[in-house]
Amino acid sequence: MASNNTSAVLDIVTESKEIASILKDHKDFDRSSICSGSTIDNSLVQSPSLESFSTIQDIENLSELNMDENSDLSVKIDNPQKHLETLETYITFRITTKVARIEYSDNEYIVRRRYNDFIWLRQKLVECHPFCIVPPLPGKHSLIGQLDRYSKDFILLRMKALNVFISRIVNHPILSCNEHFKVFLTAKQPDFSLHRRQRTNSENKIRTLSHSSSTHSALKNRHMEFDKTKTYLNVLSEKLSSIEKISSRINKERADFIVELNSYHPIFTTWATTEPELANMLQSIGNAVERNTSAQNMLVQSYATVIGNPIRDFVVYIDVVQETIKKRETFQYAYENSLEELNKRHSEKDKLIASSHNPSQQASGFSLWKQPSCDEKLEKLGVYIPQLLKKVEANQDSLECANESLRSDLEHWQLEKQQCLKKILLDFVNKQIEYYQATVSAWEHVTNELAPQNNVAVSK
Repeated sequence: MASNNTSAVLDIVTESKEIASILKDHKDFDRSSICSGSTIDNSLVQSPSLESFSTIQDIENLSELNMDENSDLSVKIDNPQKHLETLETYITFRITTKVARIEYSDNEYIVRRRYNDFIWLRQKLVECHPFCIVPPLPGKHSLIGQLDRYSKDFILLRMKALNVFISRIVNHPILSCNEHFKVFLTAKQPDFSLHRRQRTNSENKIRTLSHSSSTHSALKNRHMEFDKTKTYLNVLSEKLSSIEKISSRINKERADFIVELNSYHPIFTTWATTEPELANMLQSIGNAVERNTSAQNMLVQSYATVIGNPIRDFVVYIDVVQETIKKRETFQYAYENSLEELNKRHSEKDKLIASSHNPSQQASGFSLWKQPSCDEKLEKLGVYIPQLLKKVEANQDSLECANESLRSDLEHWQLEKQQCLKKILLDFVNKQIEYYQATVSAWEHVTNELAPQNNVAVSK
């Protein structure tokens, strides 16, 4: 009987160990799936997708993804992932941050964010720093993007634009220190979602002020410095738009020319078969035309990424600068309004004082309602004018702070503008040079082949 009990106990122990082992394996599997970062918000992930969003070669070709190791804050956006949920499908990007600042507890962070999170970040930066030039985001989607916004090309283009957006924030002396930006770079998804739902009173006041005076009339006193900047921005925007339109028209003409060039190579090839004596020359010319067509096609294909999209994006950046200047005008309008009200009250007070010293000038006549006396009006003004004076001083201080902040940010933007436009134009010129070099090389190959034949003909 004892031996039976002992064997039963041993069976129970063995079975318990097997169950524990199975549970351990199950927990390890769950832990590994969570740590792998394959899920976000309990969604189904496809990464890489059918067209492999995270193609290594494509990512390495994006110079904006290279992290600056010498900087105390560097951020890289890569590795897109497609998430499938019941009601929506969306893309998230991996954000890798390397930091050496005292306010950060770790030296490296890796999080995932979707496009709507970038929209939230920009809104917070605009609310917290109304007179800083917060760089624009790439458009949510164009018409083509809306039809195929999960294609590899569209995702890589958006990833490149998001890297430009983040790099501009990182290089900004004020925006890069924003607390919301820190949370965006470091917080895990549950903490980040909780932070997004919070709203501060100061940000609500800024938003209310901006919307309440957004349609004010013309200012009485124009600020020459900022007016000149607005005029310059308008001219710059028009010139860049003209460059983009002209280059787009030229690019379209090149594309039409390619269609025509494609018909020449088979003509020369067929011709060569009917003219044995000219076969080599005709075949060489046909090959040169084909190489020329290929070079022309590469130039046409590069238009959007080299000059088309960069110029359009920078024109949007100029619009952001103009909107920031308009916010400053909102504060100037508030200051001028309060100052005008203060002057009116001072004038009213002076008239009341003058009429109190000259009783004959006081208004006479019968009224059903009791009118306040001169002393009562003066008493009210004595309380209201100091309040108005404080309001004017506060508005003046706010305007001066806005002027200094915007002036400093415009200097920073001017340097960035020079670098950005220089890069756009140099990239455009280099593509043109590459095209003409390829064209010249193709025809030089023909002349080099024809030179020995001409020498033989001359010797004969």
